[in-house]
Amino acid sequence: MMDRNEEDRRTRYSKRVIREALYSLMREKPLNKITVTEICRLADVNRSTFYAYYTDIDQLHTSIIKSFYAMQRAYMNAVLKYLEDKGDITALPVADFRVIALMYLEQVRDNKDLYKFIFNGNSMPQIMSSFYSVFFRELRKKVPPEMHEHFRHSFWFASGGTSQTLTTWLDGDCAEPPESLARYLAYYYNGIFNGQRFARRG
Repeated sequence: MMDRNEEDRRTRYSKRVIREALYSLMREKPLNKITVTEICRLADVNRSTFYAYYTDIDQLHTSIIKSFYAMQRAYMNAVLKYLEDKGDITALPVADFRVIALMYLEQVRDNKDLYKFIFNGNSMPQIMSSFYSVFFRELRKKVPPEMHEHFRHSFWFASGGTSQTLTTWLDGDCAEPPESLARYLAYYYNGIFNGQRFARRG
């Protein structure tokens, strides 16, 4: 009889190869053109294994999106925890922005197949916009009220630049070390967010 740990390992493995098969197939064709048979053949699992976890391909796709949101939420919570004692985000030094950027880049690198799937999909703008909206509302709580409008412009400008940077990085299979990219992003964020105070004076 299979023990619980072995069963959990097999479940994780099966789900992973099924997801990866969908990632691969969606590089070639839209979701509505993919069949369970194709997924099972590429993942090297039988149909009963697929249906043990998912009712259909749409549910598989939805579960991947949910996993992505959960991962993004975990990152957001880690950033908010890091910022607990830091005060106003518009006055953070470069070193703090580097920590925040590196946390995200390491998460992306360690889950790059999932991020490639999201960033290369047609729904990427809507998915990221939804996450950024939540992140914006949480971070704005750490900004003085008189800076809220400036922060809104800065945040969305930084979000757009971050998404494009990640897209390029993922296209290159995350070859550039996250540490060096985090250093670049840290100065980028520092200039944008600290620059709000100068923009307000002007």
